[in-house]
Amino acid sequence: MSGAAAIGDGIFQIPVPITDNPLGHTMVYAMESPNGLILVDAGWGDDNGWQGLNAGLAEIGHSVTEVEGVVLTHFHPDHTGLCGRVREASGAWIAMHHDDHDMFEQMTARRTDEWMANQLDNIERAGAPSADLEALRADTAGEPPVGPESAPDRTLSDDERIALSGRTLRVVYTPGHTPGHVCFYLDDANVMFTGDHVLQKTTPHVGNFVYPLEERDHLADFLDSLRRVQAMDITRGLGAHGITIDDVGGRAGELIEHHEERLEHLLDEFTDQRLTVWEAAARMKWYKPWGDISPIGKSMALSEGAAHVRHLLAREQIAQIPGTEPALFARS
Repeated sequence: MSGAAAIGDGIFQIPVPITDNPLGHTMVYAMESPNGLILVDAGWGDDNGWQGLNAGLAEIGHSVTEVEGVVLTHFHPDHTGLCGRVREASGAWIAMHHDDHDMFEQMTARRTDEWMANQLDNIERAGAPSADLEALRADTAGEPPVGPESAPDRTLSDDERIALSGRTLRVVYTPGHTPGHVCFYLDDANVMFTGDHVLQKTTPHVGNFVYPLEERDHLADFLDSLRRVQAMDITRGLGAHGITIDDVGGRAGELIEHHEERLEHLLDEFTDQRLTVWEAAARMKWYKPWGDISPIGKSMALSEGAAHVRHLLAREQIAQIPGTEPALFARS
């Protein structure tokens, strides 16, 4: 048994396993639509995930062949991986916000020597030591986590309405976790599918994979998106991982406070120091000591560290030191 179940308000929840990942599952949600089913996200794209999705649909009395469309909260592989198989089985359309389409293409790009060189060059410019660069090279070799067969064929826009049976699902643009992250709001039930924007126990990752810093302030996007959701007074949130959120606005407030604390702690590190983005990330608090984090984990932490450094720059609390390479930053 997959653990799939009807959870009220005409919503079915299907835990799709993520192989060898501490998150365990991606929660895929299904609702009846005029021509079958609409899925919110699809799940991790291997045989284990595919079996889990099919078993879950069978438990709720449906089949993957009934899927009319998949609306994606964002481009990450644990959400998009099965889109290609779903489309092949049912002819379903796949929709994602336009700000994540380019990110999906980058994620699914072939891991050529040129691709690898660009990735490592960006991280080297952030100040990564050579040993970490070589470890990351070894860890990221191989095939991308998702193939181009899962590419979206439709674009979602803020406030767009997705037709369900007798009701609609509203797109709410919530960038931050990714540039094009969206939540989906079920007006008649005051329920929001929060994707990875708001989770009950996990703090979502914020940031992108360009170093040393991007023009776009991803943390500002995330904080603004949290405030937008906070103001909607939503009764119940259904995230992509973990348990139901009983107070979406309250949890959004906790996440805002969490990042303000991280910004304050990081600013303290610049008091008497000139730091690269890599050094700044290494001094932030993570789930384990920096030296024990895997190469891929350090890459993710580095992107979040870069987002916090970028936001401190926007607040004019730190400044980049001209002429330094890798770029150094100091307190203003």
